[in-house]
Amino acid sequence: MIHHDGEELGNASRDQWTRVVGRGQMTWTPTMAVIRRARGCCLWTTDGRRLIDFTSGVLVNNIGYAHKGFESRVAELMKGIPRNAYNMITPLQVEASSMLVASMARTNPRVEKLLWAASGSEAIQKAMWCALHRYPDRPYMLATRGGFHGKKGLAADVTGESSPNPFVRMISFPLDDHTLTESAVLNELEQYWTETGGRISLLITEPYLGAKGSFHPPKWYHLCLERWCRERDVAFIFDEVQSCFGRTGNMYAYETYGVRPDLVVLGKGMASGVPTAAVAGRADLIDALDYGEGSDTFSAHPEACAAVIATLEIFEEEDIVRTARKMGVRLGKGLARLQERFSFIRAVRGEGMVYGIEMENPETANRCVLEAYRAKARRGVHFLGPLAGKVLRVSPPLILDRETLIDALYLLDKAWGRVPGSA
Repeated sequence: MIHHDGEELGNASRDQWTRVVGRGQMTWTPTMAVIRRARGCCLWTTDGRRLIDFTSGVLVNNIGYAHKGFESRVAELMKGIPRNAYNMITPLQVEASSMLVASMARTNPRVEKLLWAASGSEAIQKAMWCALHRYPDRPYMLATRGGFHGKKGLAADVTGESSPNPFVRMISFPLDDHTLTESAVLNELEQYWTETGGRISLLITEPYLGAKGSFHPPKWYHLCLERWCRERDVAFIFDEVQSCFGRTGNMYAYETYGVRPDLVVLGKGMASGVPTAAVAGRADLIDALDYGEGSDTFSAHPEACAAVIATLEIFEEEDIVRTARKMGVRLGKGLARLQERFSFIRAVRGEGMVYGIEMENPETANRCVLEAYRAKARRGVHFLGPLAGKVLRVSPPLILDRETLIDALYLLDKAWGRVPGSA
């Protein structure tokens, strides 16, 4: 287990965690921070270290931690409401569902209905079920290579570079080499259409490849996929589990890329820390599932619905997206300056308030996470473990202000100056 000098309380918690919890519970991180409290854009460890959070949990706390308006509104909405409403309907659930559909339909009229889920991968599974049930004689599915949609069931089948599912075909996604062309993508799609006898029900993609290392495609790419899906009556599914609610500089990532997917999968940031997810889109696809085929114990959990209502209200009242868009420009420029300063930074990729910093190798990436945590005696910057071996994701809360960003960049400049090869 990881230990840090001078962290007696944190080290004790890490040791106890290791004794009672399997290591598969968490992804690897070089710091294993033990957090006692959080507020705004900052975390405090049990031993008193203040960390500027560059993770938002994992793109979850878009409005920051312990937001007073959010906490009080959720408590107000939940008064007298049962904690579970399985096979019941509360007015709270009706309101949250209506607000969410209305929010999305402003810019995507294909959004007519939704299904709730308890996690992102479950919502992905339900989206795929909808398409497969809508087109029962079309069992084949397309997914973009390198995506991450989940670790379970069909979500796992469309994740990664290849699939164990004989009905899944992978298509290319633009990376940094800029060699992929629109005609090449169309040729791939047509090849699979012919190979499967036209029996393709869905195409699922992420707006950008997060787990792969933060690869953000040119605008033509998703427009090309959408156009092909329309021509072939294939359900176009946008996996916005990590990119919804302002992360890419717009409320929804499909707005950033100028498309109108048939189904959009939401998660993470939509409830500001309360676990929930949803798939929203065309009524004929959503209603392809009959009673019970999309049900589970915690979908549309009342507290999750309260959290979605509170989050939507705060986004509107505080103009979160506009603020995030402006801060995202400053964030991108600050990361570019770090790249100029440190030769071990090979690339900076991103948009809005989500970036990836690609290091020269995994060893350097892990060292940079550690040094950021220990930047000063009682201050640091919090990262997750590297993506794809050597890419640090930068995804601070969308409420990040100019002063906090300047402080974070200062700390990173000091911390990474201690990393070998920083000269």
